[in-house]
Amino acid sequence: MSVTPADVTYDTRRILCAVDHSEPSLRAVKLALDLAGKCGAQLTLLNVVRLPIATQQEIADYLQNEHIHDMPAVVVREAAENDLRLLRDRVAMHSGVAVSCEVRAGVEATEIVASARDHAIDLIVVGHRSHRRIAGTLLGSVARNVIELAPCPVLVVR
Repeated sequence: MSVTPADVTYDTRRILCAVDHSEPSLRAVKLALDLAGKCGAQLTLLNVVRLPIATQQEIADYLQNEHIHDMPAVVVREAAENDLRLLRDRVAMHSGVAVSCEVRAGVEATEIVASARDHAIDLIVVGHRSHRRIAGTLLGSVARNVIELAPCPVLVVR
């Protein structure tokens, strides 16, 4: 007996798409938005940032020169939130899909999986950048780590 795509059903109400503003992640956003529209699902765009250490002198000097009195971590988080909101507004404008944004700080794969668990996500969509074999082996892959840890299916977009 053969199984066709029409035979397979999966209730997808909440989709999480990880965004780092790279080309693969922007392709992932486009696909996630299309899937959310077809499934009637909610879409959450997630950006994970690595917060700078407050003692990084170059950042502190830059902020002081710009008369910005916030801590570097606050500035980085706010910038990430603003960028993500702009992306959300651009992609959701004509889609009719409910799109929300979330910014987390930490290790990418860990935070993507934590967000999926926290929000009972049904599908995670991530972009994947091709790395040379050695670099991929040494550094690992966010997509690979998400696949291994995720509580739900993961769609990887190249």
